[in-house]
Amino acid sequence: ISMASNNSSEMVAKIHSKVCEAYERISPNIHKTRLLPSAEFSKKFSCSLYLKMEHEQRTGSFKLRGAHNKLSQMKQGKNFSVVTASSGNHGLACLDAMNKYGITGKIVVPENIAQAKRDKLTKKGADLIFHGTDCNEPEVLGRQMAAENEDVEYVSPYNDEDIIAGQGTLGLEILTDLPTLQYLFVSVGGGGLMAGVAAYVKTVKPDVIIVGCQPEASPVMLESIKAGDIVEYESTQTLSEGTAGGIEPGTVTFPICRDLVDHWQVLTEDDIKWGIEYMWRTHGAVVEGAAGMALAGARNMSREIKDKVVGVVLCGGNIDSATLKTIMADFNRTSDA
Repeated sequence: ISMASNNSSEMVAKIHSKVCEAYERISPNIHKTRLLPSAEFSKKFSCSLYLKMEHEQRTGSFKLRGAHNKLSQMKQGKNFSVVTASSGNHGLACLDAMNKYGITGKIVVPENIAQAKRDKLTKKGADLIFHGTDCNEPEVLGRQMAAENEDVEYVSPYNDEDIIAGQGTLGLEILTDLPTLQYLFVSVGGGGLMAGVAAYVKTVKPDVIIVGCQPEASPVMLESIKAGDIVEYESTQTLSEGTAGGIEPGTVTFPICRDLVDHWQVLTEDDIKWGIEYMWRTHGAVVEGAAGMALAGARNMSREIKDKVVGVVLCGGNIDSATLKTIMADFNRTSDA
């Protein structure tokens, strides 16, 4: 029976309580990142907009939360190791947690991984395996490697309750700092961040309107929700490579995203560029495509968010310097944006 037909309410309640436990468990090992009011955005669009500066997290993304929640609970036998799959950020997070908890392992990444992410992983001594050009291909190989060796455990980047609960601690921090929140914009790839954050926020404050943001080049979760189950989708290249590519069939994130996300925003590459450039120009912050995309989602709903208290999750900051330079050069040429 497909998971998709089931109501997600039991799973949502379970994830909410797991988020609370996760926060107790991981808070000594993660940064509580800033929630920063954006005066310029708020003035321009007549709202109160707050930025969750998660790109300032150690390892440069929210993925640290899930990795620490998962790996800190692992029972290790003597030849125990892990394998994980990542477009970069989850790999960096797992590496940090592996070092903390004395776990060895391999990280499967796509051949076209962003250079900034590849360089950071290599510098930190990651044991990398290059495979495929899509997020899903490394996942398939990672699962296969674990299936073939009983001492190896696979750590999914999103299809795992402990990973999801770790990411959800970000929602807990936001609501704790901003209890008046009315709208929340979150980028979605495999849905680990969204499932955790939405399960927590909708349980604590059900009237918060949650907006999922996806790149036009790879709106796989949204297309899957429209179809009623995970679909194969021919993704093209995007600046939001952290959210790009196929999703594992049967993922636990699917029914939660389907049932709890109120609106979806599909963003163009120009939208994503705008978000990256805006953060640099206005806040001197370097964010990656997936983060710029969530801010662009808020801009594109400026009518809806007028007079509202709005949160935007800036999920990561691992962007290639060459990519950033190109975006800045483009905007300097067309600086009326």
